[in-house]
Amino acid sequence: MNILLDVMGGDNAPDEIIKGAIEGINNLDSSTYITMIGKEDIIKQKISEIYKKDLSEITDRVKIKNATEVITNHEAPTEALKTKLDSSMNVAFEMLKSGEGDCFISAGSTGALMAGGLLKVGRIKGVDRPALCPMLPTIDGKGFLLLDAGANTNCKPINLLQFAQMGSIYMQKACGVNNPSVGLLNIGSEEEKGNVLTKESFPLIKADEKINFYGNIEGRDMFSGDVDVVVADGFTGNIALKTTEGIGLALGKMLKEELTSSLFRKIGAGILSASGALTSFKKRIDYSEYGGALLLGIEKPIVKCHGSGKEKDVKIVLKQAENYVKGGVVESIKESITKNK
Repeated sequence: MNILLDVMGGDNAPDEIIKGAIEGINNLDSSTYITMIGKEDIIKQKISEIYKKDLSEITDRVKIKNATEVITNHEAPTEALKTKLDSSMNVAFEMLKSGEGDCFISAGSTGALMAGGLLKVGRIKGVDRPALCPMLPTIDGKGFLLLDAGANTNCKPINLLQFAQMGSIYMQKACGVNNPSVGLLNIGSEEEKGNVLTKESFPLIKADEKINFYGNIEGRDMFSGDVDVVVADGFTGNIALKTTEGIGLALGKMLKEELTSSLFRKIGAGILSASGALTSFKKRIDYSEYGGALLLGIEKPIVKCHGSGKEKDVKIVLKQAENYVKGGVVESIKESITKNK
């Protein structure tokens, strides 16, 4: 298996991406290797600075593919893909499409990643709309898959049905969840609640015998662990995602303020820190611990690493990508969608 890694994308590129690849390769199967894509001279220079060695002296399972250009977050995605043909993203898409790579990971522009996946790699035949799907934390630590989280702001019932199908397949094949439960994000748990889209989507999802449909689920219950997949249109899903991220950041700041507001509390915070409780709490609410956001419905596996991702995050996403490929998720989606057509 060859995992393609965009070394030039993200807030902490290329240093943290390089470290994530080199430190993370030994967490992957011995038959898996990584191709770092980006400016070769810069990559080699950074490796020398960080490790005081050449790449060949460190590992033979991480390679470099030269790409002379970079697509930034400030550029119009489609235009950048057309003009920067030798960008790390474009080179990766061409390798992915031609079969030179099995999965592509980038912490760069989400817009360019989605546009390139759709336009250059192509969507699975029968999939009406690919979906952006992050994993989010739950109380029991299992996590749940949210889709769509922003790729499609306007959806039809068939889209939500396919999101439910694809999400179920991913959780089963890549995460090993037996008979994953699917919830439809709504303003109430009752079947008759919601807008036209959710009311029409409910019976479609319920009628699919391959989906373990939980029913409607409210936003406050997403993190309970009752469901493995939460389905929503991209507009609603993105608001849910950004609200979740905001609450997590706010909780962290409020906790820090409270624990440092007096000498007595600082002493208590020190005890909690020494016991590992604070570290454990932070890990439980950190969505980056659950991996990156998948682009489901595309012909080849693509994963969006967090833009601010560091070495640890890259290592987690690499393992996630390996499981994505090993689970045969794309092949299963193709088979499922074809049978449902």
